[in-house]
Amino acid sequence: MRSLLSTGHFAELHSGEDQAPTSTECWPLSPVLYRRREFLIRASLASAATLLTPDWGFIADSLLIPPKVVHVHHGRAARWSRSGGNYRDFIDQGAVTLMLDQAVLSLKGGTLDQAWGSVFSLAAAETRLLGIKVNCNNATAAADGAGTSIDAVPEPVIAVIKGFLRSGGRATNCYVFDLSTSGGYRYIATWFRNKVLAAVPGVQFRDAASNTGGAYNAATHVTWSAGYPTTPPVTRIHDLPRQCDYLVNIPIVKRHIGAGSTLGYKNHFGTIENCAGLHNYVYSDVTQASVLADIMGSPVVPGNPAIRSLAQKTVLTIGDMLYAQPCKNFGLSPEPWVTFGREWPNNLIVATDPVAADSVMIDLLEAEPAGGTCGGISPWTRRYLQFAEAKGQGIYEHIALPVGQVFNPARMTYTRFGYRHLDLWPGGANLTVKKNTDGSTRLEWTHYFVGNCEVQRATKPDFSDKVVIALNALGYCTDTSGIAPAYYRVSYVG
Repeated sequence: MRSLLSTGHFAELHSGEDQAPTSTECWPLSPVLYRRREFLIRASLASAATLLTPDWGFIADSLLIPPKVVHVHHGRAARWSRSGGNYRDFIDQGAVTLMLDQAVLSLKGGTLDQAWGSVFSLAAAETRLLGIKVNCNNATAAADGAGTSIDAVPEPVIAVIKGFLRSGGRATNCYVFDLSTSGGYRYIATWFRNKVLAAVPGVQFRDAASNTGGAYNAATHVTWSAGYPTTPPVTRIHDLPRQCDYLVNIPIVKRHIGAGSTLGYKNHFGTIENCAGLHNYVYSDVTQASVLADIMGSPVVPGNPAIRSLAQKTVLTIGDMLYAQPCKNFGLSPEPWVTFGREWPNNLIVATDPVAADSVMIDLLEAEPAGGTCGGISPWTRRYLQFAEAKGQGIYEHIALPVGQVFNPARMTYTRFGYRHLDLWPGGANLTVKKNTDGSTRLEWTHYFVGNCEVQRATKPDFSDKVVIALNALGYCTDTSGIAPAYYRVSYVG
């Protein structure tokens, strides 16, 4: 009997006994850093898509070291074809929940309930308040939000809330917020709220545009460090994040025309009042202090450990890189990334360390080619992370690629903090492979983009001896070589 293993656009065909069925069931294979080359992983059905769950019974020794950042990829999570509709309507909730669950398992260990319990670890779980900071920077319409421009999507939020429920929390104690007032109010739009409430009834929402934001406490403000040429204006912190027991920060991975990048730290411009007065401190090369690090380090009352800063309350940073935006922070729909084979990135950057999280996200942004009209990553773009590390908020590191090296997120190696890459579905293709009675192999695939796909065959799992056996937009081909074992991979080439 022949057995067949496949995931997404990667498949392996093993040959054994001579008798061959007319078709072979496809079992998923995960090509992540697992012992015995790859793990067999079990398939689960969610939202009409076959999703993959790693079998954690065979974790390699190197994976037992707890990371601070997990970079998880699922190539079929976001599947907008760009031929119609709105990008935000083509996200698989089951895939996103799986991605976040596996990242939390990798960060915390144990069972899934235990892992989420370690994230939300304070006693009396049913009374604890969770604040989830989203990025609705482009959402200027009450019902439709940002329209087709890149903006927050509800799927990562829903996945976080489900994890909170696993730990004993209650949906009515979850507050999704963006309180930005600078340059016009932003909405957590009706469509966004409805999607969250359909999945998890009882969740609360707070934004300034809908007058549901609440208050700013005159006694609670950002404590500015020494070193600014001119001291920044008095800036109050909103009551909501100050009162929450936990904060989960969900920035979108985007370049920024002024700051270079807008990630987890800058996302808290929607946690304070009137951030417009701080823009010049971010856009300019201030060398002795950082407003972003100071915001995360506030509120602070020396000698009173009961007052916890935003950084101390942040239990997870989740970089939304399902679509993301490698060019700038406003006015653009998502566009495919060169780094990820001209497909959607389909990544989440999940971290317990907010400094390390932004370190990884900036490195990913910088590696992606950008045109002259896009925001640039300057050396000072990262400077806030050095100040944040000095304040004890986490660990900063920057990876610079050697000249001529092709960027590969799976091979990023950080030495100052633990980093792990998980690939739950390698790309945008959905591949099935069948062994025909005449000994040939039938490959069939679908992709969310219309166009040519390249089919590669190899005899080694790292594809170092790959050959191209087909290049077409038909969605199928036949391999008559009879080579075994055979590894197959389908890549979109446009």
